[in-house]
Amino acid sequence: MVKSVRTRRKGFTLVELLVVIAIIGILVGLLLPAVQAAREAARRMTCQKNVREIGLAGLNFESAYKRLPPGLMAPAPGLYGAATPPYAGGVPLYLADMNSHNGIGHLVHILPYIEANAIYRVIEQEMNLNPDTCGFGLPSGDPGIARNQYWWNNDYGASPPNKPSAWTASQNNIPIFLCPSDISEQGLELSIITPLCYSGGSAATRPPRGFYNEATPFGDWHRTVGKTNYLGSMGWGGKHGSTWIEPVLGTANVTATELMGPFYVRSKTKLAHITDGTSNTFYFGEVTGWWNKPKTMTSRKASIWWISAIGQLTGHMVPANPPQAAGATFEYLNATQWGGPSKFSSMHGSSVQMSYCDNSVRSVPFSMESRLWLILGGMADGQQGILEE
Repeated sequence: MVKSVRTRRKGFTLVELLVVIAIIGILVGLLLPAVQAAREAARRMTCQKNVREIGLAGLNFESAYKRLPPGLMAPAPGLYGAATPPYAGGVPLYLADMNSHNGIGHLVHILPYIEANAIYRVIEQEMNLNPDTCGFGLPSGDPGIARNQYWWNNDYGASPPNKPSAWTASQNNIPIFLCPSDISEQGLELSIITPLCYSGGSAATRPPRGFYNEATPFGDWHRTVGKTNYLGSMGWGGKHGSTWIEPVLGTANVTATELMGPFYVRSKTKLAHITDGTSNTFYFGEVTGWWNKPKTMTSRKASIWWISAIGQLTGHMVPANPPQAAGATFEYLNATQWGGPSKFSSMHGSSVQMSYCDNSVRSVPFSMESRLWLILGGMADGQQGILEE
């Protein structure tokens, strides 16, 4: 008689399998935030490195030319005939006289020092990069006219426009200009060309501040022109001759002009001009762009072009009083940490990476007292003592 032997197969029961899967899920859930935090820490370190290398490039430029790069090749006092004001009818001639100024920004000047010399050579051969001269008043036929016409069009007003080589060069995204925590190419609706600030009808009234953007909705160039997440500091609003007193500083009686930073229109800032001290003055910092929802920095409206932007405004780091209307163009001014097109902002949460003119880099909290944004933005306001209170 043959006996059958029943063998038991080894394995997991369904209940055991479900328990193991649940444990694995819990462990992954516990581990994922730590992984994300580690990745963000690495991105933050890369961002800090970018800010430092851009600052070093600016100092190398200063070593070669004995001044920092000019903030922006745009209209400035002293570059016009005696009867011609720098602004006409309250409108900055940067907008009204684009034939005489090529609009090249300060980041272009540091390209040779960040291994982007080939791009720089294309722009340099075609555009005038000397902050002492422009195309204003040149006679018809003068070769300087083309070198001073706006960078995206060597035949301004022609139809179709004649796109110069500088336009081709601008199509490059330069890795060191991009923060790894941001996705600046998502700004497809509009583009930020540059912030601006100018004296209005009276030098004693608060100077208007804002930004200039290319406003063709969803034009292809919003996708193709290279972006930046880093710009220099213009301070409160640059050098514009205003005698308006900034009330945030209380009894200090400091004017808006005295709170200017290193990078303003046709600036030629020497380190000796930074009398507040290079370790007490903002140099470069992070930027993001324009958001439809600035509070959460979601639904990006526009990013910033590296070829044409001047320094950002530390004056816009002070919350608006009274607040701007919700959904309005300038809603981003209601809180220091809200992203905006003419202020320093960051994708790193509660702080922004800022370098100082000695090229030290620090994470500056958005919660910093408002007046310190203005004091650290100014390079010769004489207010360093306030930091010690």
